[in-house]
Amino acid sequence: MGKLITTRLAAFILTLFAASIVLFFTISVLPGSAAKSALGMEATPQAIARFEAQRGLDRPLVVQYGEWLAKTLSGDFGKSFQNSVPVGPELVKRIPVTLELATLAFLIANLVAIPLGIMAAARHTRPTDKTTTFTATVLGAVPNFWLATLLIMVFSLNLRWLPPGGFTPFLTDPVQNLKQMIMPALSLGLVSSALLIRIMRASMIEVLSSDFIRTANAKGATEAIVIRRHALRNSLIPYMNVAAVEFGFLFGSAVVIEDIFRLPGVGSLVLVGIINRDFPVLLASALTITVFVLVVNLIVDLAVGLLDPRRVKGSQT
Repeated sequence: MGKLITTRLAAFILTLFAASIVLFFTISVLPGSAAKSALGMEATPQAIARFEAQRGLDRPLVVQYGEWLAKTLSGDFGKSFQNSVPVGPELVKRIPVTLELATLAFLIANLVAIPLGIMAAARHTRPTDKTTTFTATVLGAVPNFWLATLLIMVFSLNLRWLPPGGFTPFLTDPVQNLKQMIMPALSLGLVSSALLIRIMRASMIEVLSSDFIRTANAKGATEAIVIRRHALRNSLIPYMNVAAVEFGFLFGSAVVIEDIFRLPGVGSLVLVGIINRDFPVLLASALTITVFVLVVNLIVDLAVGLLDPRRVKGSQT
């Protein structure tokens, strides 16, 4: 197990380093001028040259990347081009908002996907299976921003049950916080459940056709016992791998949803960085999302190694 952890940590560091290179150079070549966006009406050629010189934007990209990486590793994410506010403290304030949204959406996705996937597999090729598959197809085809708009129209404008946006910290007012977060979480979670339903169904069908399941059935075990005690754990191993990627996707795909519901999270900060060509803000936000995705995948990869010892042995050979 120790070798598995060492190998995964090394891969994590190399992947993060490669991702930082891709992020920096991709963002740096985005169309538009950061200086013109920050200076506005005062964007004279002299002012633009002075702005770029002060922030090192006139240097080669390789030099800029080296300086940015050194500062980032020391915990300095730079200052916003728009208002000179340090990016780091702003990120710290916004991460809990996006993390709460992604967690709630992930819970909703799993609460929908696991029961429906199990039910579809247990009734394979029957009407229940076909209905579940059709439901997953429909959910996968629905854009989350369209679903968010529909939820606002129904529950905010028509029924007036939920607020259309805003954010209240959970510790300040738990009830108001959940009222404000339920529609964004549903917008992300229901759409995300489409893939997880199919993965759970396929994994459960494969396990239910295994020899040990047939042996359990031959011994007289009921369907509920076979699924709960034998099939579910083995089905969750491949499911967890996909679910981990999906959780990271939820964290990173909150950009539009946070903007629609006026949530002050990392996703909305990414949107601000793109609109304003604010490279420090955009780089720090994108890197935060990347780190989160990689950390979640690392944790789940190690957890799957514990659940399936064959993976640990395979990694040591």
